[in-house]
Amino acid sequence: MAYLNSIPQPTDDPSVTQAQLLANFQAIKQLVDVNHGTFSDANEGKHKHVSFPEQAASPATAVNELGLFSRQSALTGVAELCLRKENNGAVYEMSCLASATGWTRLPSGILLKWGTTTANGLTTITLPVAATIPVYTTIFSIQLTNGDTGVADSNTAIRFIDAVPASFRVYGSPRITSGAKNVGFNYLVIGI
Repeated sequence: MAYLNSIPQPTDDPSVTQAQLLANFQAIKQLVDVNHGTFSDANEGKHKHVSFPEQAASPATAVNELGLFSRQSALTGVAELCLRKENNGAVYEMSCLASATGWTRLPSGILLKWGTTTANGLTTITLPVAATIPVYTTIFSIQLTNGDTGVADSNTAIRFIDAVPASFRVYGSPRITSGAKNVGFNYLVIGI
């Protein structure tokens, strides 16, 4: 039986509408039980998990209201979690392509890209960019970590030189002598 939102009426006889009222309470319990702890449960009223049906368009938000929803990403081609700022403000897609080389967009709009590569002397590292990978407009920080592993003293250094939104330059060298040397390293780029 479907939920009846127009009962009871002031003139209804409870003995006549009892079955409808009972059906309404059953419908309410069925609704509450979806993704929630049920009545009289230790987790009563708490979410077990949250499911976001994919939206065709970004829902509207009012003043002093945020929207959290799912929609298909133009970047990844699958449903991604999105946050919309108040008053129909900016929409931030929290997409992620996680792998040894990957990227993610945080709810604040911050874009992170990371990877593992090598440099020998002055080397330009081109950041991954494609129809499915966003491009930086501004880079705030680049973290470099020497990635030569398995050697007690690899005697290598990686130095940051400069950056533009699509790439950055580093210098791979011996740690205590001059000249170039092949250096494996990991990077993390933070920007928008």
